[in-house]
Amino acid sequence: MGLEIVYFAGALVLLTALIYGTLQYRYRNRAATRAGAEIARDRYKRDQA
Repeated sequence: MGLEIVYFAGALVLLTALIYGTLQYRYRNRAATRAGAEIARDRYKRDQA
């Protein structure tokens, strides 16, 4: 009986993590992503000079 509870809790945690990750990816802030990419590109150009 005790082992089934452990498996159920593990499956529940895994399912919660998968749902959270999917929602975070789907509803990410695209403006922030673009700004971060632009900053990285500027730093790379500055390091090359």
